[in-house]
Amino acid sequence: MYDFAMRRSRRTLGARGFVAATTAFLMCSVAACGGSSNDDAGSAGSNGGAGDEAAVEAAQERLQPYLEPVEDIEVTTPLTRKPDEGLSVYYIRFNLPIAQVLDAPFAEATEALGWNGTMVPVDGTDPQSVSNAMIRAVSEGADYIAVNSASPQAMGPGLEAAKNAGVPVFLAAGIGEVEGEANGVYGNTQADSTVDGVLGLLDQMIVDSGGTGSALLVVAPDFPVQAPLEPAAKEHIAENCSECALETVTISAADLGGDVASGTVAAIRQNPEIKYVIGGFDALVNGLPQALTAAGLNDVKTYIVTPSPPFVEQIERGDYAGGLLPSDQNRTWLLVDQIARQSVGMDTDQATHAAMYQQLWTTEEMPEGETTWDPPNFQERYKELWQVS
Repeated sequence: MYDFAMRRSRRTLGARGFVAATTAFLMCSVAACGGSSNDDAGSAGSNGGAGDEAAVEAAQERLQPYLEPVEDIEVTTPLTRKPDEGLSVYYIRFNLPIAQVLDAPFAEATEALGWNGTMVPVDGTDPQSVSNAMIRAVSEGADYIAVNSASPQAMGPGLEAAKNAGVPVFLAAGIGEVEGEANGVYGNTQADSTVDGVLGLLDQMIVDSGGTGSALLVVAPDFPVQAPLEPAAKEHIAENCSECALETVTISAADLGGDVASGTVAAIRQNPEIKYVIGGFDALVNGLPQALTAAGLNDVKTYIVTPSPPFVEQIERGDYAGGLLPSDQNRTWLLVDQIARQSVGMDTDQATHAAMYQQLWTTEEMPEGETTWDPPNFQERYKELWQVS
């Protein structure tokens, strides 16, 4: 059970956003792709109502951290000593484009420590793929295992094998408690970022609609990191925008390679009051702008959580109106930093690693020609903390 109110509070205090922009009425869009339609959440509320000035002002305040320049990395405490070299770290991630961008920074960060990093892509449609990859990593002598998206339950026998072998496991964007020796999970970097991304884009919808928006959330709960998004979004709307409404479409992992846009379009046709779509990650929104145009739904705005560079290019073109971006490479260095802290016997500082900085980019307010962002000189800052510079 997650305390979403506490997560929102941490986000407001710790996460930061992009560029100085007027906090009022930022235009955002992102595509969600659809599968099966779901029940409504947040009920009441529709477009064209009287509006809720207090809800809009509160949403603007929650968005403000995403609109400020990010100058620092999340961690500031140096390691107590330089980590031992030659450690073997396996990083298991799904074979999706959004996860593939993690390969290069993982290689660079582990190389900076003198570690041997092995990236292991697995089939996102196979529920046993992560567990099987973990068992193989243990058999091949891994000192540490990182998993891009999982939960203790989803890792199952793989987590048990790692725990029995004394191999600490770290999540990069998963869900579940960090209990160290008790459950074998020693860190969960980005634990808050996906939920925070959805809540931030819901706040953008509240602002843009004047507190009367109807939104469609598109999620893929087969991926553990996506599972909390619907309940968190429903709670957020119910607590923060009485004139707004929210519905949900879910997509299975097996459907990601196909036409994911048609289900979203169908859901909007069933409820023409929907003017906003929020995709839980970019593969869920693939092709939606074109599908909306073909259906004559040109007034629907779309938002993306954690858009990868090709989708950010489409934000700049105006196909998608915006997205909430974590740092592209820094987030993987932050994961390796958490592993490095455990390797020298330090506390893994879960709270700091979970509250990752993010930026709101829209077609109107984003750096020209850029597709990603990272704090200035972030690599050198980590190397200094790791005593390897």
